[in-house]
Order: sequence, then C-alpha cells, then structure tokens
Amino acid sequence: MNIKQLTPNHLFCFVYIGFAHLSNENISQEVIDEIERKVARWMNVSPSNIAEFNKVLRETSDWYNSLEEKDHMDAVLNISQSISNLEGFDEESRKSFLSDIRDIAVADGRFSDTEKQMHDIIGRELGINIMIAEKKKKGRIGY
Repeated sequence: MNIKQLTPNHLFCFVYIGFAHLSNENISQEVIDEIERKVARWMNVSPSNIAEFNKVLRETSDWYNSLEEKDHMDAVLNISQSISNLEGFDEESRKSFLSDIRDIAVADGRFSDTEKQMHDIIGRELGINIMIAEKKKKGRIGY
C-alpha cells in the first residue's frame, strides 16, 4: 500500500483487523461485522461514500495481509501509537477508539485473556491507562 494514500480510517481499520487476528486464531463473522461497523462510524458512511468505505476495508486488509506474520504485532503497536498522535485526535477520541477494541473483542460473545492483554497494550500505545487484564503474562501474545 502506498503510504501517501493512508488516511486515519486506514489506520483505525488496520488496528481493528490486527487486534482481531492477533487475539483470535480465527476471526468470526460477528467480529468482522463489528470491525466494519466501527470503521463505518469513523467514516460517517452514507450512500455517497460507500465506495470509499469498501476501498478502505479492502486496501487495509490487503496491507495487513501483505506483512509477514512476525511483523503484525509491531505494526499494530506502531500504528496505535501513530493514531494517538493524529492531529485533533484528543483523549476522548482515543478512549472511544479503545472502547471500539473492547466492542470488537466481545462481538463473538467472549472476552479472552489474550484479548484483554492486547486491549491493555493498545491502550498504553494510545496513552490511556485503562487496564482490564487481571495479570500480565510473560511471553508472546497472539498467534
């Protein structure tokens, strides 16, 4: 993906996809639907921009899938940090984004320890200290 074409919506979508993939071996349709709802909300999707919405989803998915598996976690964390530095993306916006992560996590009816840990890590990158994981595990997170 051409870095010059990236929009904040691409960044949001990338983190949502990465979170879902790294915290669950298989992404359920419920989780996919929730990711699409969250991106649509940020984009204020209407009939006039549905093509752009679909383009963002497709491009971001292709971008994520083009990375080597070993690079996914670092990319998600780097992009999360980039999101926190977006102009006009204040603390309330960052909290809303982190809330989206929780919504995506529970879309399939579960909130696993791995999802909780990933949530907390992304929260730290966003500059938000909301911890929901009970205990930090040592070792690799994700699949």
